[in-house]
This record gives sequence, C-alpha cells and structure tokens, in this order.
Amino acid sequence: MNDALFSLRGRLTRRDYALTIGALSGGISLLSFAALSALLPLSYVMAMMFFRETAAAFWILFVMGIALILTAAAVLVPLLAIPATVRRLHDMGHGGWLACPLLLMSILPLGLPMLFLFFLAALLEGMNRSSEMIFFDSPEQLGLMLGGFVIGYFILCFFALLLLSAYGAWVFLKKGMPVANRFGDVPAEEEIPSVHAAFFAATGQIDRAHFIFRALIVLAAAGIIVPTAGQTVLYPLVTILDALHLVPAGADFFALFIGGTVYPLATLPLVLRRLHTLGRAKWEVGIVYAALLPNVIATAHTAHIFGRLALLGGDDLGDIIIDEILIIGTEGDTAFIALWLLCAALSLIGTVRLLRADKSA
Repeated sequence: MNDALFSLRGRLTRRDYALTIGALSGGISLLSFAALSALLPLSYVMAMMFFRETAAAFWILFVMGIALILTAAAVLVPLLAIPATVRRLHDMGHGGWLACPLLLMSILPLGLPMLFLFFLAALLEGMNRSSEMIFFDSPEQLGLMLGGFVIGYFILCFFALLLLSAYGAWVFLKKGMPVANRFGDVPAEEEIPSVHAAFFAATGQIDRAHFIFRALIVLAAAGIIVPTAGQTVLYPLVTILDALHLVPAGADFFALFIGGTVYPLATLPLVLRRLHTLGRAKWEVGIVYAALLPNVIATAHTAHIFGRLALLGGDDLGDIIIDEILIIGTEGDTAFIALWLLCAALSLIGTVRLLRADKSA
C-alpha cells in the first residue's frame, strides 16, 4: 500500500501505480455515487421549498446536477492521477513533464454540461403542453443541433481517447529501471496477500488504513465489472424471459440498470472484517448499506416506467411521460424522499463508525 498518494517525489512500480490509480478511481466512484444518491432528494426538497413551478425546477436541478457531478468526476480522475504518474515516469527514468497528456484528458469532459443542456432543453420542450416550442423553432432544429453536437463531441472524444489509451498502456506496461536513477533508488514493493485474502475474505481483522485502500480498489473494480456483468449477462437473460412474458414489464430495464446501483456491495467482506476488528456486531452492515435501499426502489420504479413506455404507441407517450415522470409533489413522493434521507443518514453514520481509529492506536 502506498501511503503518499499525492507525492511528486520518488519512484513508483507498475504494480503500485496500478493500485494507486485503482484507489483514486474508487474514491471518485464512491464520492460520485454518494453525490448522485443525494442529488434526487436534495433537488426535490429545493424544488418544493423555493420554486412555484416545482416540476420544471426539479428536473432542471436534477439534470444539471447530474451533469456537474459526472463532469467533476471525469475531470478529477486524471488530475488526481498526475502525482502517481509523475512517480511512475520517474521509475522509467523520464521527467514528470510527460504527464501532461492527463491535463488534456481532464479537459475533454467539459463538453458534458453542454450535452446535458441539450437534453434538458428537450425535456422541457416535452413538458410544454402548448403548440409553440420554448427554445427552438421546430423539433427538426432541436434534433439537428443535438445530433450535430453529439456526433462532433463523440468523434473528438474517440480520437483523443485513442491517443490517451496508447499513452496509458505505455505508462502502465513499460518496465522501470532496475537500478537507481536521478529520481531515487529502486522502489520496494510491500508484500500483499492473495487477492482473495486481501479483498474478499470476510473473516479476520483489518486496520483502518488497509481497509480504506482496499475498499477503494474494490469499488473501482466493481464499478466496472458489476454493471458490465448486468448488461452482458443478466440483461440478455431477462430479455429472453420478457419475450416469453415470464417477467413483469420493465424487468429487462431493471436488469440493465441494477448493476450500477448495487456495486458498492462488493465491499461487503471488507466491511465485515472491519466490524469484527472494531468489535461490532455483523448486523451493523445493514446500516452501512442502508442508502442502497432507496436507490434500488428508484431503479425499480424507473425500470417500470421504461417498461410501460416500451408497450405504448406514439400517441400515448406524451400523457404517460407527464403523468408518470414529470409530475412531482405527491404524498408518495414525499414519503419516499423522507425514506431516502433517513437511509442516507444511517449510511453516513455507519461509514463514520467504520473509519474510527483502531483500538491499538
């Protein structure tokens, strides 16, 4: 485990570089998940308290909040990786200035807010019940501008990511110098146990520093593997069952979305070990993961709506979208937001308790 995540001095081996990038990515993933989970109830509360047109205000706050969170995450990952990349370059015998491509990688996501603005404009046009459009002269103009921007932006991202992928492969795979160089001695690697013992064993003890570092690495990996497994394995299976009418409407969309909702559960073995280390009961794991409950409920409800939309004809889509998606403020909505805030508070308390200092400290 590397204790100096943001140091620009010294050298870093390939293995420790990969672990450091994994921990940084896991941290950003966790913060993004928490921010996105808090965004919906906060947008709801602000829309109900401070705006007369609650539905429009909610969707503006919610969509732009998503855009800002995703943009911040995409910008922060390469920026936070610069110190570790500088030390990896040092290990190869190169100067830290070769980490400059990461600055380019942090600029690309700045186009995401514009993409979400177009989406928000399209959403507000859909909420408009009058025959006149709000932001555009015609639906064709909206489609042309949105389509043109999306195509241009993704072409730019494709070629930039192609070059950055080659750069990343070079940084990750090139061996370091086997002797001391002007940046320091050959870095020593901490001996770590097997993958199962380090990340997936639910018994034994684990100190706070190793718990944090390993949990972040698991979150980074699970944030990719679990949603991908849901989309490539679970989704096709449920789609077949849906075609045979063996599952309720929207089950295929639920299978598509659920991986991105429950992937933090991959840290369960580490959380159980940490609870054991602190002398706490295993049932407290429910407090740590309480915030996942409203996320799963929201995912199921969203999947149900998409399932209904898929069964409707074009003439019926407008009414169902307004009735099911765009109208907020019902008693059910308020109760659900209260549940969401309660579960979020429980998870925050549970997480803070996990991060208490070790007894021997």
